[in-house]
Amino acid sequence: MKKLVLVMAGLGLLWVTSANAGEYEIDKIHSHVGFSVKHILSMVPGNFREFKGIFSYDEKKPEASQLKVAIAAASVYTGTQKRDEHLKSPDFFDAKKYPTISFESRKVTSSGGKKLKVEGDLIMHGIKKPVSLDVEYLGTDSIMGMDSIGFSATTKIDRRDFNLTWGQDKMSAAGNLVVGNQVDIRLDITGLSRASIEKMKKMQKQKPVKKLAPKKETKKESKKK
Repeated sequence: MKKLVLVMAGLGLLWVTSANAGEYEIDKIHSHVGFSVKHILSMVPGNFREFKGIFSYDEKKPEASQLKVAIAAASVYTGTQKRDEHLKSPDFFDAKKYPTISFESRKVTSSGGKKLKVEGDLIMHGIKKPVSLDVEYLGTDSIMGMDSIGFSATTKIDRRDFNLTWGQDKMSAAGNLVVGNQVDIRLDITGLSRASIEKMKKMQKQKPVKKLAPKKETKKESKKK
């Protein structure tokens, strides 16, 4: 997790200025970074459990929006320990050598209605490639007094573009690849307003610390003395 924070700092993912309207931090508790890949015949889903990100969004001026995300490659989870360890190995993500997957937007355009197109650079396995996200704006709400905003996004990538080529010679009896090359990606993102986060931090600092009352001695304890 410390490595992820350092990478975030390098990407400019840590806020260093005062909170402005339209700035959000990804709420990991209410967000999901998922993917699915074909395994012989069926699609196998997975996700990443450790990620952080920031973004800005103005519904009236979506083209001014920005997004930066950092994902810990070693947090990959598919529900099977043996498969997860294989995915972390040099055969796939090589998580020790390339611990972070990152995405940074370059251009945001409106596709009509609540649809957006977010173009940016995805860095994975030490390789940078352009990727386009199809995004839907889901609206705003409030979670326990915290102003929130929601988006869903999808895209497809070819793992070979990132030199993730394991299994190209491994075929099933019917001639299907053991691991498909196309990766379907889905992001379900809730962002918490930076202003709300700063306000909550100030409130927590101002809360008085309750002092514990001294324990009263019982008659038995007094007799023992």
